[in-house]
Amino acid sequence: MTERKDMPEEIGARLELEWRSLLEAIAAPERSPLDLPPDRRMAVSRVALLAQLEEVREEWKALQSLVDEETSGRFANAAWTLKDLLAHLASWAREFGSEIATASRKESFDYAIPFAMSVLGPNEWNEREVQSRKERTLEEIFREFDEETARLQDLVVEMEEPVLYQPAPFPLAPSGNQRERLPVPPALLVSGKCLHDRYHFAQIRKLLDRLRE
Repeated sequence: MTERKDMPEEIGARLELEWRSLLEAIAAPERSPLDLPPDRRMAVSRVALLAQLEEVREEWKALQSLVDEETSGRFANAAWTLKDLLAHLASWAREFGSEIATASRKESFDYAIPFAMSVLGPNEWNEREVQSRKERTLEEIFREFDEETARLQDLVVEMEEPVLYQPAPFPLAPSGNQRERLPVPPALLVSGKCLHDRYHFAQIRKLLDRLRE
């Protein structure tokens, strides 16, 4: 995703852009990826999804070699340190993995993560998950993201094609109403996870570049 030069620095505005990008990436959720034109369908093929997941794992490992205790304590935005932002990525890696695992078992969800553009993203859920990881070490945070993303790779390999590509009601609730879930094919949700990762990787790279100046 191309980084916007005019991207605001406030965390709320960043989250709004992040979630808008995710929604755009999984647009037209009532359609199966199998109904998309061939050029768009290839972007969410099983092979493409595995490649995207491997790409974010490799970038994550590269970032791990650049982040130490000192840099992890620097603020990445108005509210979070770099370590907090890494914990945010780890929390969503676990959440996406859990959601896809549930979908692969053809089970329903008994919770929702409400968000609406007027509220600027799922702030309460994000903050709770970041705070729950405050006492974890950097190594634990990096390991969680990698293990959960590797689990997603296994799930993408194992999932039956109809399950991977047919819309299902995931916990995300774009309107803010917990009863109005986001129906999306698991394949597009996996692709959205990678989009989310790359969005924040660009932020982290930008921060690390500034610290080296």
